[in-house]
Amino acid sequence: MNPWIGAAIAMAGGMIIGTVASRVVSKTLGRSKSDTVRESAAPLAGLTLSSGVVVGLLVALGFIAPDDLEQLGADAIAFLPKAIAALVIVIAANVASTFAAAAVARSLAGTGAAARFAPIITKFAILGGGAIIAAGQTGIDTMVVNIAVAALLFGVALSLALLTGLGGRQVAGELAAGRAWRASLQSGDRIRAVVSGSGRGQDVPAPLVGVVVDVLPTAVELDSGGTTVFVPNSRLLDSIVERDRPEPADAEAELEGR
Repeated sequence: MNPWIGAAIAMAGGMIIGTVASRVVSKTLGRSKSDTVRESAAPLAGLTLSSGVVVGLLVALGFIAPDDLEQLGADAIAFLPKAIAALVIVIAANVASTFAAAAVARSLAGTGAAARFAPIITKFAILGGGAIIAAGQTGIDTMVVNIAVAALLFGVALSLALLTGLGGRQVAGELAAGRAWRASLQSGDRIRAVVSGSGRGQDVPAPLVGVVVDVLPTAVELDSGGTTVFVPNSRLLDSIVERDRPEPADAEAELEGR
């Protein structure tokens, strides 16, 4: 058989086998009751297709240049220890990034933008660092790896500083507004205000009527018709608030009747 014809048949066969196998994998995993298994169906199906194509290419190379195929096998065996070391580093980075992201999320809880984005940045930073170190294990120029690591760490530090600063500024503003309201409001006060709220990206004014339950560090707790409402201190500070302060006995009776 002509080597080129054999190579063409091998490549076509590898693609067909990979396509059929990927569809089988996708359908089999897609019917699983586990959400995790169903979510992994598409990536594993793609991996199966790629494996079929790679096998077809290797067989085609055996038809066209068998000596090169033997050399490729020897090079692959020589490269295997480096590949294993790189894989171990990537796996360890993935595990470490998961724990680190969870720790950052707990430590920055309630800080607004920082709590939303810092865990994601932390996770991808550790994954990126692990990938760069793993790439260095495979023989990439050390200078390139060092530059990449420095750029990654600088970007992460800058992002975390900005996010933490923005989140801290938001919390600090609420705390300052809370100190102002603690001097003006007390439990049992009935207040009326028009407070701006977020609606589809726009501030929508909404009337607010309720009885003050407590003035917390970052929000005022209100009883509004039997529903507990937490209004950020800064929202009230930006509004015109009407306050009715009943007699102490009436206020205590109203709070006890909630």
